[in-house]
Amino acid sequence: MLYQIIRLVFNKFTLTSLIILLTLYFIIHSKSEKPSFSKLEIELIKETLLDESLRDHKTALFNIEDNSLQALGYRLFNDKKLSKNGDISCSSCHVPENNFHDINNVSHDVLGRDIKAPSIVGVSTQPWFFWNGRADSLWAQILEALENEHQITPEFTVNYVCDNYQPSFQSILAFCDSTQIDITEKFTLIGKAITSYVATLKHTWTRYDEYIYTQFIQQQDASHLLSYDEIRGLKLFLSRDHTGCVDCHSGQRFTNDSFFAIGTGIGSNDDRIAGIQKYKSSEFKCEDWDKASNCMNTRFMRTSGPDLKGAFKVPSLRNLRHSPRFMHDGRFGNLEDVLNHYTYPTGYMNDYVDIKPIRLMPHERKQLIMFLNTLNDPFVPAGK
Repeated sequence: MLYQIIRLVFNKFTLTSLIILLTLYFIIHSKSEKPSFSKLEIELIKETLLDESLRDHKTALFNIEDNSLQALGYRLFNDKKLSKNGDISCSSCHVPENNFHDINNVSHDVLGRDIKAPSIVGVSTQPWFFWNGRADSLWAQILEALENEHQITPEFTVNYVCDNYQPSFQSILAFCDSTQIDITEKFTLIGKAITSYVATLKHTWTRYDEYIYTQFIQQQDASHLLSYDEIRGLKLFLSRDHTGCVDCHSGQRFTNDSFFAIGTGIGSNDDRIAGIQKYKSSEFKCEDWDKASNCMNTRFMRTSGPDLKGAFKVPSLRNLRHSPRFMHDGRFGNLEDVLNHYTYPTGYMNDYVDIKPIRLMPHERKQLIMFLNTLNDPFVPAGK
């Protein structure tokens, strides 16, 4: 009996030791091998690379001419008097020093509900705006924010801007004196002025971009730019078997600008379906202000389907370092919590969701987050 117990303990100890040794061998052996990419992965990676012009950091520097449309937009963007109580501006929610994230939770305080204003860097060309896509242009989004969040009317906006800014921007604001243009159209022109400034906000060239540019465009060794773990994180990001991240987070901004239900919108009354209804009743729809050929998003817009219930717009993954909260309602405080949600999606198996649980080992989760952090902060190449 004693012999059998000793043998059993020995066998368990041997098995445990063997597992530990095999795990250590796998980790050491895998790190000795340089990660490689398939042809498909390389094509997907190249699509995420920013425009080469941004590699020159001087291109990305804030530089607009005085008395230009962008200069007027900049001043309006930062003017707190464009609000009911004179206490908030566009920059209150979209803080310039923090990649235009809502770091102070102002959107929640103003609206009185769980909502997180996303960063507006690089958004000028996206097809839909707001988390539920209730606006189809940046200027329409700005005008709705002025009316709803800032709680000011088109009449107040036009009168304030014309009275206070026309002396400095006479040619741009010449419409202020026109009797041929009504208040609504003047309001839209002011929204487009702010849009011209926001359109100058470009993503900055990062260490990730330099790695991709060097490795796959110049075809030179770039192993010094990303660590082994960061590259492994990129591989996991591209893997549809492990994460499926790339299915939604693709392109230069790491978003396909579509709407998906991931379990965070279950029971929401402000999802994509609600956004479609609000869009239909908006006075600033593209089709009401532009020719049909410029409003193709509206023409092919899906207006129903179970997949739209609880769905929200896919956000960009660039420059997340300054984001204090994640998801449309800011429910998660860090990327670890986000990955935990994707591991155990809310509503999975009970409600409709567009995702399946990811399966990552603890060290792989760390590698994925390490990769996401390579999309932060400017990287200035030598000699630039």
